[in-house]
Amino acid sequence: MIRTKHKVISIVLCLALVFGALFALSFSAGAATGDKIYVRLNNGWSQVYCYMWTDNVGNNHDWPGEQMTATSESGVYTYTVPSNFEKIIFNNGSGGPGNQTDNLTYTGNGGDGKLYDLSAGTWSQYAQPSSDPVQPSSNPTQPSSSSGGGITVYFKNTANWAQPKCYMWNTDSDNNGWPGGAMVSEGDNVWSYTSSKVYANCIFDNGNSGTGNQTDNLIAMDGQIFDYSTKTWSIYSAGPIKVHSFTADPSSNIYTGMEIGLTAQATSSEGSVSYKFSVNGNVIRDFATGNTATWTPTAAGEYTVTCDFKDTANNTESRTLNVTVASDSGVTSPIIKKVTPAENSYIKKGSAATVSVTAGGGQTGTNLLFYKYIIKDPTGAQTNTAYYTLNSTYKFTPSKEGVYKIEVYVQASDNSVSNKTVNVISAANVPTSSEGSSATVPSSSVQTQPTTPTQPPTTPGQYQLGDVNKDGYVNIKDATHVQLYLIEATGYTVDKALADVNKDGYVTVKDVTAIQRIVAEFV
Repeated sequence: MIRTKHKVISIVLCLALVFGALFALSFSAGAATGDKIYVRLNNGWSQVYCYMWTDNVGNNHDWPGEQMTATSESGVYTYTVPSNFEKIIFNNGSGGPGNQTDNLTYTGNGGDGKLYDLSAGTWSQYAQPSSDPVQPSSNPTQPSSSSGGGITVYFKNTANWAQPKCYMWNTDSDNNGWPGGAMVSEGDNVWSYTSSKVYANCIFDNGNSGTGNQTDNLIAMDGQIFDYSTKTWSIYSAGPIKVHSFTADPSSNIYTGMEIGLTAQATSSEGSVSYKFSVNGNVIRDFATGNTATWTPTAAGEYTVTCDFKDTANNTESRTLNVTVASDSGVTSPIIKKVTPAENSYIKKGSAATVSVTAGGGQTGTNLLFYKYIIKDPTGAQTNTAYYTLNSTYKFTPSKEGVYKIEVYVQASDNSVSNKTVNVISAANVPTSSEGSSATVPSSSVQTQPTTPTQPPTTPGQYQLGDVNKDGYVNIKDATHVQLYLIEATGYTVDKALADVNKDGYVTVKDVTAIQRIVAEFV
């Protein structure tokens, strides 16, 4: 009798544990659905996207996620979480350093009504969660008269609306009248609209409102096209050359002596594209197939940076960036101006590599700058003991092939800190004998979206994205394989469908980094 009683009690306890676990799982799974989250756009981006996911489950949208919408408070944007997700990345529609946050844990940090400060990198409770995006007024007004010029936006009409319209506004009483102005067909299912004045926000619609009849609230991007299918903005080109991007890194808080990386990306239906970079009309690199250049301003002022595009059929396009350069004289916070080796440079396995930092600012207290270096090998393991010194250089010897992450921190005497991270490639054979030389291969902005760890394929002959050597796994061997292919090592070829991990149309060192991220998440 005693044993039977114990057995009954054990069964009851097991059932209670099972139901308790199911209840906890149900509660956890529904924790994010319907949450409103907020971002303070204070880091120099002109737009912000929200990418959310749960490993082995899915995401809220293909990278870069869904564009967040403006609230009535200037500089604050919001997004309503459509399902249950654990992780989140905020980005500016692109990817890579300076264009996106790190992978953030949403559950336990974010939450309904929480705000993420892009500059500070911190979560807090949003003080005005009721400030939702501005919607079209039920009693729309006519456009305000203005002697100033307007802006032009484009719409890829993949919704196949008969007559797209563009509603634009600054406030509920400052708009062009719902449902907006009629757009003009540019051919190829592209429509344009030019406003009579500058507006901050827009909605594309078919003359009606509601799901399927209009886009979400959007930031109006002058000279750019919004694709209804992908829900993304890109630079619009009317001719055979399509300019996908032209960026400066950094794009803000630029000081004299700071190295500025310029990157452009374009394709043409009539041949390959060459790029020329100029600053205030002075050519810093003439036409060549490489789509990157470096510019170091020596004087403070306003600059116009231009990229000219030319294809083999002599079609041309041009894009400009306005850049403000300040002097670092009297600046108290430390400023990192240059790190050598540069991003995506090569270093030789087994040979000493020197990290060199050019910094400014720190004009406070003792006026001294202190440096700290963190080196992480291709597995993500830290290979050194980091502490602050007065040395602006640091040497290390890579023992593995693959991508090394170099994190540089510069501290002023008031304890303010700036940091920069560069990824370099360690290989047994590098393209040139010069330490830290950059690979002469095309590159573009990385879309380092999180990727579910890849398992061996279940069907013979089918390989997962990133399984470059086709051994059934995505691991460090695949990253090394791509690196050796890029330096034209004998016997190394790639299948572009597997090696172009970031889907930018090229096999570059950016794909090596993307594979490394897959491996890091898996382990």
